[in-house]
Amino acid sequence: MHIEGSYEFEFERELVWDVLMDIDVLGSIIPGSKGLQEIGENKYESKLAVKVGPVNGKFESSFELADVKAPESYRLIVEGKGPAGHVTGEGAIRLTQENGLTVMHYAGDARIGGKIAAVGQRLLDVAAKQITKQALKKLSRQIETRLETAG
Repeated sequence: MHIEGSYEFEFERELVWDVLMDIDVLGSIIPGSKGLQEIGENKYESKLAVKVGPVNGKFESSFELADVKAPESYRLIVEGKGPAGHVTGEGAIRLTQENGLTVMHYAGDARIGGKIAAVGQRLLDVAAKQITKQALKKLSRQIETRLETAG
């Protein structure tokens, strides 16, 4: 499965980067996440509760940030497994400053197996797009909250 797109933030790139690198924020914006626990440098684990169509399950997952180039980009490596299946994937996030906006460009590929893969590619694609949209909206709200508390 492949996902790719961009999202515009009405904030400076450095602020978006700082919030994006905050583990508490990342743990709170990942749909179904019970928060992230640091297990090493740029390595985290989480418990996720995921529902895709008729299949739902709990997953033990790990996240690693690689090739971190502040405040511009990083790669994200993800693995998850649980009774409903497993997922491995890798993605890239890049922030650019354009016309007073910060644009996040993202792309990633995931391999999914088990019961959760049985729901079909089309449903998985729709679910992945919805999850991404939810996470980005939550991230934007987190940035707004940070600005309000700082101001």
